[in-house]
Amino acid sequence: MSNLAPKFSPKAIVKHISLVVGSLAVIGGTAIALNWTFLRRVVTHPDNSITNVDWYKPLATVKGKPSAIPIATSKSISQDSLNKISAYAKANNSSALLVLHKGEIVLERYWRGFTPTSISNSMSMSKTVVALLIGIAIEEGHIDSELDAVAKYIPEWSEDERSKITLQDLLYMQSGLRNEDNTDSLTSDLVQMYAGSDADAVALQIPAIKSPGKAFDYNNANTQILGIVLERATGEKYVDYLSTRLWQPLQTNNAAIWLDKPQGQPKTFCCLFATPQDWGKVGQLFINRGQVNNKQVVASAWLDKMIQPSSVESSYGYHIWLQAKTKAKPGGIDPRASQPFLAKDTIYLDGASLQRVYIIPAHYLVVVRIGEQAEKWDDSVIPNTLVKSLSNLNADTR
Repeated sequence: MSNLAPKFSPKAIVKHISLVVGSLAVIGGTAIALNWTFLRRVVTHPDNSITNVDWYKPLATVKGKPSAIPIATSKSISQDSLNKISAYAKANNSSALLVLHKGEIVLERYWRGFTPTSISNSMSMSKTVVALLIGIAIEEGHIDSELDAVAKYIPEWSEDERSKITLQDLLYMQSGLRNEDNTDSLTSDLVQMYAGSDADAVALQIPAIKSPGKAFDYNNANTQILGIVLERATGEKYVDYLSTRLWQPLQTNNAAIWLDKPQGQPKTFCCLFATPQDWGKVGQLFINRGQVNNKQVVASAWLDKMIQPSSVESSYGYHIWLQAKTKAKPGGIDPRASQPFLAKDTIYLDGASLQRVYIIPAHYLVVVRIGEQAEKWDDSVIPNTLVKSLSNLNADTR
């Protein structure tokens, strides 16, 4: 299921809860039988899982230090092009669309009750944030290199095949770990991490079933494990490290992250809640080569590494997508674009239900799309419309 968060079908819920209840006498000591928090989350999981923030409990605050993004009228992008992409986003179940050009907001639209201060679940866009923090931890000396073995920080892995996995393998989604992403099964690793109350324990017990570095396989456990590495390497809670090293330097608003239980661990693979403008600032960080107000927040060399494709999958870097997905491929790559990006340097953050931050450095563009699932979404439409306008091409010829 690649980067999608679980969408539990009613039939699957009834079937598996019946099996659990019917098996209590036999498996009365198992976690799934007695974990009522897990069962409640499965049964009540909302269809509007992106914008229904109240469902996610408990949340931990990620403290920010907000400043406003300048607003301007674009002299380079035609109003017709801005109107077209706005209409496209609105027609495709979006709640927010934001366009930054040269660091200024040139388009900001909200629908379906969303506002500039509303937060939403970023789903897998949060994976890119984890990758940025790994780079910061390396720069600070907490981690020697992404080439380090994961077992250096997670010694529980030192006695089996997982001892061969590096941090780079996790970042590139080529770890070889078992990838159970079937949301029709309550016992799958993904469902247990997402709805369960001990995400770290689930991730740490996943075995290696392939050699690392051999194949791309989009596995949410890779990111959850990187979150564990960050906490162990830095000696700080993930929420605090995110706040002090990235969120406050970016001058963002307070954000929130979903914990697996009260005072528990963050679900780093999915669930960071922030405003569209703050996601725009994350994107702008790539445009500005890691700087905010002339202060280096993320090393530019690390950003360069993040956008280098792996040897086994050219469309993926360190937890960030490098090409439009025009064809289905093994490893969890589902087509979402009818054509390649016109700007070859386009990269993007991708979250379930089409959360997007498109970043186009050559044109100083950042585009944020927030919303629920839209079956007819085409990833090439908005970036290519803007690039055509900036290139003085007729947008109607696409």
